Amino acid sequence: MHTAKNILDTEIDRSPDVPEVPMVKLDTLWMQIGGTLCNLQCTHCFISCGPKNHTHGMMSLEKVLQQLKESKTLGVKDYYITGGEVFMNPEIFEILATILQYGPLDILTNGTLITPEKATRLREIQNNSSNNLQFRVSMESFDEKINDKIRGENAFNKATKGIHNLSVVGFSPILTITRNWEEAKDAEMEERFLSFLKSLNIYQPRIKILPEFLLGRLSENKRIYSKNEQVTKKCFEDYDITNLQCSTSRMATQTGVYVCPILVDKDQARMGDTIKETLRPFPLSHAACYTCRVTGMTCKS
Repeated sequence: MHTAKNILDTEIDRSPDVPEVPMVKLDTLWMQIGGTLCNLQCTHCFISCGPKNHTHGMMSLEKVLQQLKESKTLGVKDYYITGGEVFMNPEIFEILATILQYGPLDILTNGTLITPEKATRLREIQNNSSNNLQFRVSMESFDEKINDKIRGENAFNKATKGIHNLSVVGFSPILTITRNWEEAKDAEMEERFLSFLKSLNIYQPRIKILPEFLLGRLSENKRIYSKNEQVTKKCFEDYDITNLQCSTSRMATQTGVYVCPILVDKDQARMGDTIKETLRPFPLSHAACYTCRVTGMTCKS
């Protein structure tokens, strides 16, 4: 375990060489519905979610509605919810139905809590809305032992059942995987994951591969960012800075609004109490911004 201080815990660097990403337009609102509570405790979780992490509380239906009303006045087009695990929120079904009144919704979940009964209720919610409800289910491998080494005992079986339950009621979830192999093997791994989804009778098999963010539990189990892993203005000489998702989205929690889902565990990334307060440029002084830049990463589906 590394004991060195993570450079992300320092104050925002406002030196002239730190680029700022502008807020072009607010297209997407993320909400941390599950807080930092999760029934799993994955070894690579960038905000160290788990059964005992109360850093961020779950969002209440009242708070969600407050954010939705403000987002409508600001022109938000779509919504994403994450956690922690969103299906631990006791108001989750009411929250989903409410969000769908405002726009299309993507749910990020580990899938392990989606029973046949819950899947049926989710289908009813979708049937009562003209906006699309989509699921992203996170796993780490099509191999049970590899997956459960990262996500915990029996996580594979529970997630596989959750995916199956969603499929039975007509949903085709996207499988989300954090890369735990050499990047050169991406094409091979994509094919194997797609085959895995087909074996579960997913009618529209899709995957999303995410890079590792050296934050939270992964920074303890692997390594921290080095001093060289920082973006500078030179990084954007041949790359449009507005390609970064933080130019078009913000992340709302129970207690404030942050620049993005990746940095929700960093006080420096908290931009205000309301969404409107956060519609300003943000300095890319965090090492995680380097990962987004070099990988072209976006949290969106």
